[in-house]
Amino acid sequence: MKLLYYVDDDRSNFGDDLNRWLWKRLLGSALDVDDGTVLLGIGTILARGFVPPARKYIVLSSGVGYDAPPSDFGGPSWQVLAVRGPLTASVLELTPDKAATDGAALLRLLPACEPLPESERSGIVFMPHYESLAAGNWRQVSEMAGVEFLDPCADSEITVQRIRRARLVIADAMHAAIVADALRVPWIPVVLSPHSSTFKWLDWTMSLDLPYRPVTIPASTLLEALRNNSLRSFGNKLYVETHTAADAIEHLKRVIRLWSSNDWPRRRHTRSLVTYAIPRRIVSSPVFRGFKTSQDSFRIRRAAEALRKIAEMPSFLSDERVFQSKLDRLASFLPALSAEAQQQAELRASSHTGAPAEPQ
Repeated sequence: MKLLYYVDDDRSNFGDDLNRWLWKRLLGSALDVDDGTVLLGIGTILARGFVPPARKYIVLSSGVGYDAPPSDFGGPSWQVLAVRGPLTASVLELTPDKAATDGAALLRLLPACEPLPESERSGIVFMPHYESLAAGNWRQVSEMAGVEFLDPCADSEITVQRIRRARLVIADAMHAAIVADALRVPWIPVVLSPHSSTFKWLDWTMSLDLPYRPVTIPASTLLEALRNNSLRSFGNKLYVETHTAADAIEHLKRVIRLWSSNDWPRRRHTRSLVTYAIPRRIVSSPVFRGFKTSQDSFRIRRAAEALRKIAEMPSFLSDERVFQSKLDRLASFLPALSAEAQQQAELRASSHTGAPAEPQ
């Protein structure tokens, strides 16, 4: 089977990049055999415009959140072992027992990811969502707040180990919180942008019987403030202030209807041009250099003060028994998947040599 996950050609993204190495550690190199079966793992990838044609699909911990599901979802070619959480299960009209938790929880099965005792952990780390790096200056904010900045585009294996050794994780990037929880490191959710998906966060937190109570941090630069206002104006607002499952599901359905409309690309381009591209060009011109510098300095200080206060707030951590039950659920599917992948590898090898494969 072939693993399907989101890959950005320009940069890595922490949550998606976990797929690159985690599944191979769990299922072995036979995962690389392309027999027409697609394994959907970690990520918001149950989307009509993302899943390619295949003979068979196996879903293990994936979620919805950006688009309608594939048109043939639920048909005979789909084997749904588990999805990310109860909101995904609801949208896909699956039975509640199909809701497990995010696949990054499987990190706990690796010896290198055994939780460390509190006495061996230190420091507070902060990871913004990778899209917040485009216009924000969160590295400087972190330095000013006395918090270690975690680059969401850095090597994910190294980042996992830094999270494992941390005392506290402050997370705008959802998978920073997911990995922290799996490694038993307390975490605090924050929101840096209206593009932060309440649906996705609730899907995961509810899978572990946790509340979702994020703290909003104001924009760190003038351009980021412009970008945030722009996102609100042209349909890219995924944050739902009520933090309720019903409102998050309804909001996602409205967004999908909007994004699916025929004239949406044109409307999106026009609104983005008017609300962000043109204002960005104006405030970035030499005429406004002094104003922009003053604004950025003020906004960085304000965001740093907010981040500093958040580090002192109560943190979250799922109950170990709840977490372990969901981990056991995901892990229970791995032996059969591994055996199937290995069998396909042997069949493929035998087809090249002409020798029959040994019966399993």
